[in-house]
Amino acid sequence: MIILLYNDNVCVFVFTPGEDFAVVQQEIIMMKDCKHSNIVAYFGSYLRRDKLWISMEYCGGGSLQDIYHVTGPLSESQIAYMSRETLQVITATLAKRKSFIGTPYWMAPEVAAVERKGGYNQLCDIWAVGITAIELAELQPPMFDLHPMRALFLMTKSNFQPPKLKDKVKWTNNFHHFVKLALTKNPKKRPTAEKLLQSPFVSQPLSRTLAIELLDKANNPDHSTYNDFDDDDPEPESPVSVPHRIRSTSRSTREGKTLSEINFGQVKFDPPLRKETEPHHEPTLDFGVDLLLRTSKVNKSFICICIFLQPKSLSSSQQQQKQDDSQSHSEDDSGGGGTIKRCPGPEMPSPAKPASNVPPRPPPPKLPPHRRSSLGNESPKHTDVENSAPEDDGSFRHFWEWLHTPHTEEDLSIVLCVFTGFFSHSQMGACFSKVFNGCPLKIHCATSWINPDTRDQYLIFGAEEGIYTLNLNELHETTMEQLFPRRCTWLYVMNNCLLSISGKASQLYSHSLSGLFEQARQLQKLPVAIPTHKLPDKMIPRKFAVSNKIPDTKGCQKCCVVRNPYTGHKYLCGAFQSSVMLLEWVESMQKFMLIKNIDFPLPCPLEVFEMLVVPEQTYPLICVAVSKGAELNQVVKFGTVNPNSTSSWFTGADTPQSCVIHVTQLERDTILVCLDRCIKIVNLQGRLKSSRKLSAELTFNFQIESIVCLQDSVLAFWRHGMQGRSFKTNEITQEISDSTRIFRLLGSDRVVVLESRPTDNPTAHSNLYILAGHENSY
Repeated sequence: MIILLYNDNVCVFVFTPGEDFAVVQQEIIMMKDCKHSNIVAYFGSYLRRDKLWISMEYCGGGSLQDIYHVTGPLSESQIAYMSRETLQVITATLAKRKSFIGTPYWMAPEVAAVERKGGYNQLCDIWAVGITAIELAELQPPMFDLHPMRALFLMTKSNFQPPKLKDKVKWTNNFHHFVKLALTKNPKKRPTAEKLLQSPFVSQPLSRTLAIELLDKANNPDHSTYNDFDDDDPEPESPVSVPHRIRSTSRSTREGKTLSEINFGQVKFDPPLRKETEPHHEPTLDFGVDLLLRTSKVNKSFICICIFLQPKSLSSSQQQQKQDDSQSHSEDDSGGGGTIKRCPGPEMPSPAKPASNVPPRPPPPKLPPHRRSSLGNESPKHTDVENSAPEDDGSFRHFWEWLHTPHTEEDLSIVLCVFTGFFSHSQMGACFSKVFNGCPLKIHCATSWINPDTRDQYLIFGAEEGIYTLNLNELHETTMEQLFPRRCTWLYVMNNCLLSISGKASQLYSHSLSGLFEQARQLQKLPVAIPTHKLPDKMIPRKFAVSNKIPDTKGCQKCCVVRNPYTGHKYLCGAFQSSVMLLEWVESMQKFMLIKNIDFPLPCPLEVFEMLVVPEQTYPLICVAVSKGAELNQVVKFGTVNPNSTSSWFTGADTPQSCVIHVTQLERDTILVCLDRCIKIVNLQGRLKSSRKLSAELTFNFQIESIVCLQDSVLAFWRHGMQGRSFKTNEITQEISDSTRIFRLLGSDRVVVLESRPTDNPTAHSNLYILAGHENSY
């Protein structure tokens, strides 16, 4: 559909042949009969060359929703005026309606239960007027934070109570009474439009000036005094003495490396395991090759030639072979002696998931010919060579000069032959590569994201000082940028939405990642940094806010996210002191919506909090404890909260084990339980599960702090290193130990992110590493 503005009073809608004209025709028939000064006027429709042109009145002020997103809540007199004008256009329709069309949040109970009650009449519009009045006062309709189907379900229950205005003091008794009349649950007792117009709330003198003032306020938001504060909001947090931009320090000599950093380039790892219950199945990008460009001085030009020239210089069969076999990685971000290893596809499929299920990898992104800052804004006209990263010896710049000069096909084919020969003697595997040196942040968690516009790949860190990001495509200018200034203890990326537990009150937030990056980019252009930490969260109207609190989530301790492989539905679960909240991802709205809030006293401390998908159940079970098995051959027993139950929520563990480190669902009936010094692989009933490809128990000679599941092994991290053991044989596959460093796993959601600090000074600045160089790096 195309919208054309003819003049200040008329606009034209143009429908193309691919659209459903039958539905539009029904709308036209209805609009012909609706003639009122408060209804958008219909002037006519014309069919010309398979295109339908509809001429209608142009309303330049926009919808009320657009207006209150700018102005904030309407005043009571403005709400009264809007309600009165709406009631004047509601006319009786004698015939009962039996359709189920509309938005659930404004839907009357009889409409939600139309199949059971057999129809409804014009009184459902009275209910919608009451809901709209609440919306204009509170900026959203009642139950708006619930999933739409959950809202419908609640409205059809016999004990459903009509909504009310939340603030009893702010609004007058007349307004409260008007809402109560409009939202009468029984449609037979609900007043008609004529009777409701006699209510004191709308029968008072109300001038058209109220609407004009509202439009002026929307058109001049700078002069408005919109402050949508929550009374129970905590005070804005004081800033921590950490800059918004943090540059990595450099160690350009081998002598400056730690023992573990030297070993990182020599020990190879399998790609991380893609579990069936992982919510994200987006196409992956390989930043292993791109990381080489920024971190190694060895044969940078060969790598770039592979990326840019391979599609034109090779046949289709050769391209496919190169895509499968030319993955590479490097040792470290310092100069000299960087190793490049070949990483073909794994010989054996994953023990928990066939390799064929891994989504295909798109071609690597093109690299920009000019440097940019890590947030993607334009670079200065003059390159500061003196302040460039020490590891950049100019070969990167010389390569770009070479790349942009004309070459014959013979020249390019020679380079490709050299490149092919160079990698023919390489080995498979990925390694840990340093991405940041000397980080001052107290990091709690890490995740990653690909910008859909630039295809740049970012690490995102949650720290005491706020949320920070690092662009992996620009490690030659290694700089962290602050995205959000509040304390953060948990992060998760769903599409382009960032979820976090942030602030002093530990509340769930939903952030627009593209909005956060654009906001940070704009702040870079300002001569003086704006202290955003001093601005209340709701100073900016919701329509333009890039970070929003998820209602009723203060005091959130932990969160987990899971995908039901049977249905494809994705769920977010939050743990509170005495309750559990379950939300479902709604793709059309790009947000999580509340499904259930379960009152249940959780164990303290809460060692385990994971969701387990069960085939017979709609919602996943929420595992909050693990105890020793009581039945025959049962090694563990899962204590779970069952959101599907209507009676007893908890099914559960007797005496919870205090040494449970981690619980994760590898396959539909395969659960990995990590204990103090061993890992048990069990089914949903807690019984050991073993096969020729999967050992039932893996044992370690140290106290495990965290684990990462790789395709053919489990990588366990302890205080001074890591050890990998084969899923099949329980044999050691990799091992790195360094008593001079303290290691901590920060995240393994899409990218494995590792932190290390000196043992003799645990509060010193940390070094950050990622597992890179394989096809599933991201």
